[in-house]
Amino acid sequence: MRFAPEPVVRALRHHSVTLVGGGFLAVAAAYAAFHEGSLSLVLLDVFLLVLVGIALLWDGFRTFDESPSPRRTELVAAGTLLFAVFGALFAGWAVVLVELRLGRSVDYLQIGLLGFTIGGALGAMVGHIHASLSAKNRETTRLSRAMDSSMDGMAIIEDGEHVYVNDAYAELYDFPGPALLEGESWYRLYTSESLATIEREVIPKLTEQRYWRGRLTGRRADGTTFPKEVTSSAVEDGHVIVVRDVSTQRQREQRIQVLNRVLRHNLRNTFTVIQGHANLLAEKAPELAQGHVEPIRNEITDLLATADKARGLEQTLEGPTEVQQIDPSEAVRTVVDRATATYPSASIHSHVEESGLQAVDARIVEALNELVDNAVEHAPCPDPTVEVAVETVETGGTSRLEFTVVDDGPGIPEADRRAIIDGEETPLEHGSGLGLWLVNWIVSNTGGDIAFAQPSSGGTEVTITYGDDESQAADGLGQLATA
Repeated sequence: MRFAPEPVVRALRHHSVTLVGGGFLAVAAAYAAFHEGSLSLVLLDVFLLVLVGIALLWDGFRTFDESPSPRRTELVAAGTLLFAVFGALFAGWAVVLVELRLGRSVDYLQIGLLGFTIGGALGAMVGHIHASLSAKNRETTRLSRAMDSSMDGMAIIEDGEHVYVNDAYAELYDFPGPALLEGESWYRLYTSESLATIEREVIPKLTEQRYWRGRLTGRRADGTTFPKEVTSSAVEDGHVIVVRDVSTQRQREQRIQVLNRVLRHNLRNTFTVIQGHANLLAEKAPELAQGHVEPIRNEITDLLATADKARGLEQTLEGPTEVQQIDPSEAVRTVVDRATATYPSASIHSHVEESGLQAVDARIVEALNELVDNAVEHAPCPDPTVEVAVETVETGGTSRLEFTVVDDGPGIPEADRRAIIDGEETPLEHGSGLGLWLVNWIVSNTGGDIAFAQPSSGGTEVTITYGDDESQAADGLGQLATA
């Protein structure tokens, strides 16, 4: 069999402190066995050596169970041996001086053993201290490199002053380098309104939860201000702050809000005018009604419905922060009752598990409504069939809650499904409506997963799955509402 030295060397490195401790005990045993003198004196000579050996054995076994780095055990073992040998040599040199000076004979072995023992104990202590300091220094170096390379501004605050600042932080405030901010008060980097917010909100939150995140207004070196997202975490002696300039993001949000409001208002007014003229045209020229006016009416109706759906989507995602819960079976019945009343020609069925279901976020009703609407409105026949179900599924010892919506329609286009699953629209792949996006956003922000399938019998099957812990659903949607 081929000898594999690497595992052996690795084991010796991990057990080096234990081996040194055993060596100390072996030296003590050899001294006791071969040294002449009374038993009590011999035991007194080796007492300290035995204690050091036992301590090393205990330390070796303890640290091995904690899986330390080989470097740590090697440092302790090397320090112990080096200082032990040095201690023995120093003791022997001292004995020689005593004999030369005083002319008295001294037991070299006894004094050497004492020096060996004291040196070994001192070396073990020095090895431990050096290993701890080296590990701390390596960790500090890694942390410093990570912070220096971060694209976000990062700083450490102690006693109201910057003790560490990375390059991105200094650049954010238009300072030539971090050195100009280190030792400076952090108060100068905020407006008076933001300082009031910090006193009123941030400091109490850090005291209670040791973490705060929000938006404040920063002040650059030249006095100009800018919006910034601040994350602050309390540490032992101060705070760690991560800052990001959100000027572009804030401007983008404002532009979207303005465009959304203006376009929605102007388009609705324009569509109303077009609809009025189309109706008048149908009255004046009935021969054009079916071939030309009716398509105009249908397109306007669809566009107005899309605008209303966009507004409803906005209200849903910006709803109250308090999350309402609903029993899953009640959610399915609510969806089926609404669909039955809205689409009397369709066959809407339900299948529910009546007991043992954990409550979920009530906004799941909105997602299921959209799926049913999509199934009925895109059905090729006037009397489509849709089934809405909920049940608990056991898989691999874990329990999952599954909502399913199954229809007999033509199926959701592949481009729409891929856009929803990937979460990104491209020029070549764009969703044809807002309904599926609303479903995806609600599901993902309530801690669920969505999947599409095509049954062998045709149609589409959409599955919404939640894991064991449904509290994450409430938390996720709450975060969405407050975002």
